[in-house]
Amino acid sequence: MKLSSFDAILNLGDLDYKCLPDKYFTDVLDSKRNYQFMSVIGNHDAKSQCPDEVAKKFLNNVYDEMINKKNKDINCEFSESKFMWSCKYKNMRIIGLSPSIKGADNTKEQLRFLKKHLTEAKEDWKICSWHFYDKYYHTGKYQEYGNIVSGDGHDDESFYDFCKDHGAIIFSAHDHVYARTNVMSKFKKPVIDEYDLKTGTDIVQIREGATFNILNGVGGWEIYIEQGEQKDYSHWVKKYARGEHNENAIRFGGLFCKFNLGGNNRKAYCEFKRINSSDKVFDKFYIYRNDSPEDILYSEIDDNFLQAKISAYEIKNNIKSNLNDNDNDSKNSNNTQILNDNFNISSQEKNKNSSNIFSIKNILIFGSIISIIIIIVGGTIIYKEAKRIRNEEKSNKEESNEKKI
Repeated sequence: MKLSSFDAILNLGDLDYKCLPDKYFTDVLDSKRNYQFMSVIGNHDAKSQCPDEVAKKFLNNVYDEMINKKNKDINCEFSESKFMWSCKYKNMRIIGLSPSIKGADNTKEQLRFLKKHLTEAKEDWKICSWHFYDKYYHTGKYQEYGNIVSGDGHDDESFYDFCKDHGAIIFSAHDHVYARTNVMSKFKKPVIDEYDLKTGTDIVQIREGATFNILNGVGGWEIYIEQGEQKDYSHWVKKYARGEHNENAIRFGGLFCKFNLGGNNRKAYCEFKRINSSDKVFDKFYIYRNDSPEDILYSEIDDNFLQAKISAYEIKNNIKSNLNDNDNDSKNSNNTQILNDNFNISSQEKNKNSSNIFSIKNILIFGSIISIIIIIVGGTIIYKEAKRIRNEEKSNKEESNEKKI
């Protein structure tokens, strides 16, 4: 399987299951990587599963990898313990926490760190990430747990809801499945956002006060079953587990998200991709940052972005439009003609969604935001596969050159 290229990795913990703290960094991450790396600590990287010195080595390895020169495009601020971090990457703020990980800061300290860094975040896209989950946000492999992240006390504040209030996307793991929720207006006691019910499952609209959670732990170490009441929660949009007949037992995967799709800083596109399967894409959806879904349709975000691009092009090239603003059909036709004439768009590209029309070259002309591809995964196998493919391609290229000689 040929995997997508990516600009950054966000790992959700459990870097190794045999307490080998260097293995991920020597066998999985490329020594000459040009992508950015971020990771939270999982329970298999910590004192609950490994000796103290090994757990410390895991923590230091993650820290060293995130601050070294290979991560030159990311600016991260760590807590004194190194278990918590807040990173700025392009127009994104990504926060990593380790609530309930043995040896990490207590829950109150973790929540305090989250509040400080998410409240001050001004970036377009915000992400909250941690390893464990709360009770309504797993699919039932382990029946004995409650709110591992936020706590079960009556007055304990929901980490999920705080992230939701700031419009941050939430990623978690531990349960070795893939599961995506509806957009939620409340997490502590699940409430699906009313506007999410008005679109298809391939459209996700987030804002301050409404977001979604993805549970993603199928990166390469035993895909779990789903069971109990958890697997049937009504707020699941898409779920992927081992399968009734173990059909997905070795179909590991990761979530690839392209933010700032086509240069639009209000749009992203995600695909959950699998290895060892003829049907590579299991889930796919668009994310829109829509601050006012009661007044603005998500399709209008595409239209407004396209019109802004056309206007910028006309201004740059001193083109004056003689069309009446009310003549929408003629205006759209004229916009399309401008694109075709000036950007040499092929007939195949003409049929694509308008937000995908602009190539990287065209985005640079307009001074827009470049798209960012981030892979979110818990586990390692998908990276090994990507590394194997690159090695094979390099080997094939060398063989081809030798034949030419």
